[in-house]
Amino acid sequence: MDLPLYESRTSSAAISELPARLRSALILHADAQKIHLVNSRTWLTHRKNPVSKGVIGKLLGRRSNSADPDAEHHMVLVLHETHVLIGSYGAERGASILSLLKTSASVSRGTKSGAALGEKMDLPSDDGLSIHGFPNVEGRLGSCFFGLGPGPHAEECVALVLAALTPHPN
Repeated sequence: MDLPLYESRTSSAAISELPARLRSALILHADAQKIHLVNSRTWLTHRKNPVSKGVIGKLLGRRSNSADPDAEHHMVLVLHETHVLIGSYGAERGASILSLLKTSASVSRGTKSGAALGEKMDLPSDDGLSIHGFPNVEGRLGSCFFGLGPGPHAEECVALVLAALTPHPN
């Protein structure tokens, strides 16, 4: 398996502890969608995009993920009673938030493309989660990847999101 492009660290967080611009975007989105965030579980991931480990990348000062304009960014995942919300903020990318009814969502470990290529789904949490079911402009359903990093808060996030978004037989 390839090394991760990012160095990620996840922690449980209160909404008041989120970086200011990410918190503002989350609150504005939740208010517009009439989602009350009280008693929601929230996780914050800080992701660093380190300098490339390759010789040429080091010489040219390229980042591990050269397509990402930010040297670091934050991601938030909120598990609400009826919705799942995902957002990100970076200095260059700005802030964005998506929300989806839990009943319309599905989840897989790792990236959707990785699952399609037959990657094992018992991946460590630092491979993250892909939340599926977000409507997009073309009328098809889209996915959003949430990176986690290793550690107990990441494992807690994985367990609770999988339990909340996995259909249960009646």
